[in-house]
Amino acid sequence: MSAPVLYIPNFVQDPDAAFAALRDELNWEKRDAPRQEYYTNDYPFPYIYGKGKGQREYHPRPYHPVIQSIRKALEELTGSTFEVCFLNRYLTQSDQLGWHADDSPEMDDARPIASVSLGVEREIWFRPILQNVCRSCGLETGHKMSCFTTERRDVYGEIERLTLGHGSLCLMKPGMQDTWQHRIPKASFICGERISLTFRGYVASV
Repeated sequence: MSAPVLYIPNFVQDPDAAFAALRDELNWEKRDAPRQEYYTNDYPFPYIYGKGKGQREYHPRPYHPVIQSIRKALEELTGSTFEVCFLNRYLTQSDQLGWHADDSPEMDDARPIASVSLGVEREIWFRPILQNVCRSCGLETGHKMSCFTTERRDVYGEIERLTLGHGSLCLMKPGMQDTWQHRIPKASFICGERISLTFRGYVASV
């Protein structure tokens, strides 16, 4: 895989117990999204996700001991501090997360992003963000003689797929959010629940 990620299976000790505790003991939110969500932050600031009609505001919820335990293990592994954890709960094969990069200005791009998976196996997809090209002529730099527009569009490279096992860690390396996008697509099979915990560094001054 050329995507700058590190995959570690069986990262979480006793993933069955961790999954059951988070499933049953968190006050999950259901917004206008195909999944349930839960947001924590060391700092008492809201987090704005999305743009336009899809924009949502999240206020930090209390940490759960399982979240803190996984965070401690991640910080010991990486030497980085993770002030934020965003949890997604996928109830069925239809729940998903669309293409995006975790590039909000509040999130520290100089630190890795750690995604821990609990529950059924689901795929994560990655695609590189290539240079923007002209919508009219398709050139990255310059234009054809007949081209009279400077409007540009994003183009993407080949999709890479990774299966996220129960208790696994997918570590996205620093700077990856500038050059890659990722998503959790709908599953192609009938399946049960999955919970993901995505840990990020926070820029408190933003």
